[in-house]
Amino acid sequence: MKQKLPAPTFRKRPQRGLRRLAVHVVALFLLGGLILYLGLSGREMLINHMDVAKANVSIDILHTKALADIKPILQEYANDSVNSILDQAISSKKRGLKTVVGDMFASGSTTEEIYLAVEQAVFEGIASRTDQASADGLQAVAREDLDKFMAQLVQEETEALDNLCLAKVRKSLKVTEKGYAQMYYHIALIAIGGVLLGFATFLFGIWLFAPHKTKIKTAELLEPIDYLLPFFVGVFIFTLYPIVRVVIMSFQERYRLDGSFQGWGLGNYQYVIHGIPGTSNYFTQGLRNTFLYVIMTVPITTVLAVIIAYLLNQKLRFSALFQTTYFLPMVTSVTAVGLVWRWIFNGNFGILNAVLQLFGTTPIDWLRDTNYSMTVLVVFGIWNSLPFTIILLLSGLQNIDESYYTVAKVDGAKAMRIFRRITVPLLAPTIGLVLTINSISAFKVFTDVTVLFNGSPGPAFNMYTVVYYIYEMMRNRLELGRAAAAAIILFVFIFIFTMLQRYIQRKWNYTT
Repeated sequence: MKQKLPAPTFRKRPQRGLRRLAVHVVALFLLGGLILYLGLSGREMLINHMDVAKANVSIDILHTKALADIKPILQEYANDSVNSILDQAISSKKRGLKTVVGDMFASGSTTEEIYLAVEQAVFEGIASRTDQASADGLQAVAREDLDKFMAQLVQEETEALDNLCLAKVRKSLKVTEKGYAQMYYHIALIAIGGVLLGFATFLFGIWLFAPHKTKIKTAELLEPIDYLLPFFVGVFIFTLYPIVRVVIMSFQERYRLDGSFQGWGLGNYQYVIHGIPGTSNYFTQGLRNTFLYVIMTVPITTVLAVIIAYLLNQKLRFSALFQTTYFLPMVTSVTAVGLVWRWIFNGNFGILNAVLQLFGTTPIDWLRDTNYSMTVLVVFGIWNSLPFTIILLLSGLQNIDESYYTVAKVDGAKAMRIFRRITVPLLAPTIGLVLTINSISAFKVFTDVTVLFNGSPGPAFNMYTVVYYIYEMMRNRLELGRAAAAAIILFVFIFIFTMLQRYIQRKWNYTT
């Protein structure tokens, strides 16, 4: 009689409910407090910026505008001799007067006192170039108009300061300013810090007053969150937020690197689609080149990859060596490979022209002749995307059940018929995946153009692609808003093209 084996014993998982709860309370209090501090300090910095902005607005109105508007008032009452020296009198006081206005504003002087100081400085300048009697007479004659102008200036300053708020100062911030992130995102930081502190307070209440079972259950609920939270935070920071920011930026007209923009609207999209009237629209040219590149490279790459993968899947001699050879481009730098292809296509000493000359053909300047630019790009693109495509298709071929081939051979089917009737239908899902991946990759072609044409978009700028246009707008012209609009348009085209492909694939995919 067989003896029963003892049941396996598993180590009981230790319960860390109270410890986990305490760690969460401490961590959330620290993190929430830090984020809240950053948000509040950012708000304080923004308030200081607003105070500086208000001071600049007041000084600009009381100095630059006051001097500019006092001049025409005095010209109405001044004689010819005073008019001739009026510009010199104002200019002589302008530079030093700005410092005086700034000091008076900092010391708390009223707007009326500052204006009267500016006015007095102007008449002192007039007196220094004529005489005191002429200056006093002009001041007395123009007194009524000057008083009206002072009242108007005070009202204008009050309205300008009332219109200045934290939101406007926040929008006017430069990216290069110290503490830009704290000031610009202070509301979000305060909100996140408040939420974390509130959650920490809630957990602290559970830790203090809840029954033991509730504490354990709460800790068990927190455990999966601990594992998933870093992933979701990374996705939000590096994926979701950039996508949302690009969409917002595309509607901010003439958005620049320093964060400034001219307003909200569709101006970026209008510029990208229509360009400047009377000039070449490189975006539409890039869109045309990109579509042509996709239509030419993706089908040819797929057909060649199917044939090569089918041959590599056969039990041939040296098949492992051939597989390694075909996969080499995948592990080679695109830049290094591009330099090799530049040498192959070189018009003076390229190997391709050397081969063509053996057959009596005239050498072709492949890289400088606009008629062959697309051909060069397509050949390089096909060669560059073949390895990855072959890997996927070879994996699909190896997953096909051998029994299908065995039955077909027993029935007397020829190799071509087996390939056409069995291999291709069963490989259809993989082919569909390859078409989708290669299409998306081809729509984003950029490195190939840069490497082949030495950093330029082809000879005579005829090889612009959509991504190269985006790079040009962002890197060279610093038009981030227009680059974002072009990126959104490219995304729409890729999305439509991919959905169309998926719809077609449903019609011809083989289902078991």
